[in-house]
Amino acid sequence: MSVIEVRDVGKRYRRAAIGERRLRSIGDWGPSTDRWALKNVSFRVSAGETFGLVGRNGSGKSTLLRVLAGVTRPTRGTVSVSRRVSGLLTLGEAFHPLLSGAENATTQAVLAGLTSRQARERLADIAVFAELEDHMDQPLRTFSDGMRLRLGFAVAIHVDPEVLLIDEILSVGDLRFQQKCLDHLQALQADGVTIVLASHDLSQVRKLCTRAIWLGEGRVRDLGPAAQVADSYEKAMSEAVPRRASSNNNSHRFGSGEVDIVGARLLDGKGRETSGLVLGSPATVEIRFVARRPVPDAIFGVSARSTEGAAAALDLSTAGDGHTVGRLEGDGAIHLHLERLDLSPGSYWLDVGVYEANWDRPYDYHWQMLAFDVSATTNGSSMKAHHRWSME
Repeated sequence: MSVIEVRDVGKRYRRAAIGERRLRSIGDWGPSTDRWALKNVSFRVSAGETFGLVGRNGSGKSTLLRVLAGVTRPTRGTVSVSRRVSGLLTLGEAFHPLLSGAENATTQAVLAGLTSRQARERLADIAVFAELEDHMDQPLRTFSDGMRLRLGFAVAIHVDPEVLLIDEILSVGDLRFQQKCLDHLQALQADGVTIVLASHDLSQVRKLCTRAIWLGEGRVRDLGPAAQVADSYEKAMSEAVPRRASSNNNSHRFGSGEVDIVGARLLDGKGRETSGLVLGSPATVEIRFVARRPVPDAIFGVSARSTEGAAAALDLSTAGDGHTVGRLEGDGAIHLHLERLDLSPGSYWLDVGVYEANWDRPYDYHWQMLAFDVSATTNGSSMKAHHRWSME
């Protein structure tokens, strides 16, 4: 059964013509130009499905979420949502800075459909989940961005959502809190909650979503299984940037070049370079880079695929793990430390990359940069080990 049906939806915004004032006098808006944020978008989402939205900034993802939430109406086409929506757009964007955390949480819970009594009864659970028990009486203007985001997420999941709309869930808090959020999302999935998730982090789309849609300039570029759509989008991003020469005959390299990856190594638990690892042992991926100009922030990613061409068995990024690398300038290195290698025995290719902070373009990406083997002592599965990132 379809919970969400979007049929030929378009959303138009009007802007003042270049060189013109938008409002010249009362009732006279002056000449304007049209910008279509969405054009002829159609899809369905089934009950209990987790549906992903991918695309560059400005592609229409946030506009589509606003349309689904009823915050804005489509200019053309129809949207049908048959169950109650718990809107989670830009987390905490509807909060009022002069109200306390408790007042904001209660207000948003009531707007999401709870009674005033229910909202007050759940306030303690919201505060505990957001880890803000000692701050709920303070005005929101005193909260950090991370505190506001944690509060927004906590409210959204404590209002008995039937349809949950999420925009960039991985911007919430540190790695530990992000994992708590993801664990709760998986519990909601098990309870049959329908989720629509917009994210730049393709690894999370692949892991959480069953199907996905790729939006480009407001139009549907692809629609289908999440892994297929993520792969199509990733391939298009790589084709949109220049190809680069690689020192490895097996490696395909592309990127804009502001940051260069100049080397990568796989290290065993004793810090020795290796191309063979044992299942269950610790390992480290070292990426050495040069920032050709100062970069305020960046995202590093590491993924591994079987040489037989299966789906990624490892797909991790600093953004997905809540690790901020800070300003990049000159030479440096980043390490991904894996406490336990849980890849099935076999042969693998390792891909490494560094992206612009908003995922919009790769600075440098090496596909199949390193080859390595995993030998078995016990049965293996997919990569889900505890891990951390470090810089030098």
